[in-house]
Parts: sequence; C-alpha cells; structure tokens
Amino acid sequence: MTKLPFRYVDTPERRVLNLAPDGVPCVPVLGFSNYKQTRHGTIEHVHPGILEVSFCQRGSLVFESGGQTYAFLPGNIFVSQPDEWHRLQTNPKGLVMYWLFFHFPSKGHSLLGLPQDESSWLEHALRSFPHRMFHGTDRVRHAFQRLFKLYDTLPPKTAQRRLAVRATVLELLLALIEAGAGDPCLPSREKIEPVIREMRKNPERDYPLDAILSQCALSPSVLTNLFKNTTGLPPHAFLLACRIQRAKELLRDSSQSVSQIAQHLNFSSPQHLAMHFKRETGVTPTAWRKQAR
Repeated sequence: MTKLPFRYVDTPERRVLNLAPDGVPCVPVLGFSNYKQTRHGTIEHVHPGILEVSFCQRGSLVFESGGQTYAFLPGNIFVSQPDEWHRLQTNPKGLVMYWLFFHFPSKGHSLLGLPQDESSWLEHALRSFPHRMFHGTDRVRHAFQRLFKLYDTLPPKTAQRRLAVRATVLELLLALIEAGAGDPCLPSREKIEPVIREMRKNPERDYPLDAILSQCALSPSVLTNLFKNTTGLPPHAFLLACRIQRAKELLRDSSQSVSQIAQHLNFSSPQHLAMHFKRETGVTPTAWRKQAR
C-alpha cells in the first residue's frame, strides 16, 4: 500500500477515512473538506499507483497539473492519474469538497471482487479519463454523500456495512466514468478577461505571449483554448481583429492617413495593414473610408 502524505482524521472540517476495513481496500482514502477558515494550498506532490478524484461542491479553487492551471469550480470533477504531479493552490474559507484515493490492484487481482472481465474493464476506464477536469453530476454527488452516511450509520465490521459500502463505491466509480465521458471544463474565463479588455482598449500595444501566460498563470495550450472558447480566436488573431476594428474607427472618424493609422496600430507597413484589412472586410482601407463616410 502506498504511504499516504497525511494522517487519517475525522473532524467537522476535515474527514479522511479508510474504507479498507469495510471490505474496500482499493479506497484507502475517502475525504471530505468543509473549511471554516482559509488554509494554505498543498505543495506539488504525486501518489504512486493512486488515482485521486476530487468533486467540488462549494468554493472556488485552483489546481495545477501537467504544467496547466485549472479553475476548479462548484460542480467540477478533477482527476489526477497515478504518478501525475499536481497541487492545490488554495483551500478557501467555505470550501466543500469530496475526494477519494483509488488504489489499483496488483496484476491478477480483481477490483471489488468483480469477475475478471468486469474488473479489467473498470480499471481500463479509470485509467483512461479523456480529461483532467469535467462536469460532475447528481449521481456522483449522491454516491459520495451516501458513502459517508453508510460510514456514520451502519454498525462497523458487519456484513451489511461491507456490502453496502462496496456497492456504493462501485456506483461512484461508474458515475465518475459516465461523467468523464462528457465535455471537459476549461479554466474560468475570468483569468483572461483583463487581457481581452486591455487588447480592445489599447490594440496598438504589444502583448508578448510570455507576459500573457505569466499574467494569467496558464499554459500556452490552455490559454489558446480559453481564448478560442471566449472570443472565437486565438490570442494573436484576436489582437489583430482588435487592430482592424480600431482601424475602421480611425478611418471613419479621423483625418489620419492610412500610413499614419498603420504606424499607430503597430503594423509593419501600410501594405501590411491593407492586406489584413482587405482580408477582413473585402475592400482596401481607402475604399472602406469612402463607403463609411
């Protein structure tokens, strides 16, 4: 069994339970967090051989995994596969979160006493979540809640409790697999909204990619996907669209020449502006000015 980096506790704010005595050795940790005060985040860590699944019910957290940052919001599920480095940046006041550790069995052993073909399918599905973060369901939430209810109400070391806990763990795993087949969750759009506002307000400025990544605390791929999801364009193309929009305004409302507008908006030349302008509008800047006026 993997040595866990924390101790088992059972307090109103933090419950860390072991389901092995209840006949489920593959779940060495069932957790519940309900923090009344803000706590420090975790250091980057890894759990060899352990699948970690978290379900946020209330609060706003930030996960880091695989070089990417994820805004972990209510209703989201976050999955860390075995040997995958990750950390939780924040543990805010008011957080309500369920989580579990799932320990994959050694070769030749089945999960939850299932027939070998069913156990193999379940293990493959748990190792093959298509996304790190995705939308949760009521089925997932109810299964987590039921596990704690069973733990608290049924007498320990009884056949009834072992059977009920084992059946509910299976229900939870199937619910997670079903939810994981849905659409992924991107980080919150709030991370890039200041950059979008600034580009629209001052499109003539340069916005180096490294500076945007640092400001938003996102990886290049996540930043691009989030920009596409929010604006329909990747960052560079969106900035270009903002410059073309500003060029239209200046052509219509000012007496500046095309050369002056190109220089003001940081195009390399009037021809460079004209090329992108015509690609966007179908006409040259000069023709567009005549039509607009």
